[in-house]
Amino acid sequence: MILTLSHQKGGVGKSTVAWNLTVNFSKMIPTRIVDLDTQRSLTVTNALRREQGLEAIEMLHFTTAEELAEYAAADSDGVLTIIDSGGFDSAFNRVAIIASDLLITPVSDKPFDLMGLQKYEEILKSLSEIQGETIKTRVLFNNINPSMKRFGELVDFICTSEHFDLLVSVLRQRVDMAHSVGEGKSIKEYRVFSRADQEMDELVEEIKTLLDIK
Repeated sequence: MILTLSHQKGGVGKSTVAWNLTVNFSKMIPTRIVDLDTQRSLTVTNALRREQGLEAIEMLHFTTAEELAEYAAADSDGVLTIIDSGGFDSAFNRVAIIASDLLITPVSDKPFDLMGLQKYEEILKSLSEIQGETIKTRVLFNNINPSMKRFGELVDFICTSEHFDLLVSVLRQRVDMAHSVGEGKSIKEYRVFSRADQEMDELVEEIKTLLDIK
């Protein structure tokens, strides 16, 4: 199974979400993470994890998009691969989109995220034409102001696009989230039963249902 955190816009929280999902799912099934981000943020986070005496996550890197495609072609249901794609359009990221069993696109409540989502839709439309099928992503509201209850035109835009479906789970701004990654930990390892941990648990359960993970 391949789950990709994908968006052509940077700064939406793909790496943080990918990291937490990987650590959580690694407790349930064999889980690997592919770090496609040029900043290698999760590679650094994994090194911090080792320094904390925690079990490192199996991390993969690929030098070409063709190598990634070959890996994806050998994918099996017994292993979950989570791909953290970069915040830009590239051959790597397009291979990841096509190969995925589940696409998740984080967006915040910032106005620029709506414009970024519109550009990302163009990429999905292009790939859908090539593949001959409609490629969909699940949009995740991420890093949302805790007091915000309505999402306005973001929801309107998502609901009118054939390429977007909205996840029920919402991740709000939580200080613990940034602090945990800075120590190489998931939010659950950093502060269990916190609001951030509860929100991440809800997301994990929703993904388990979508991927039929028992």
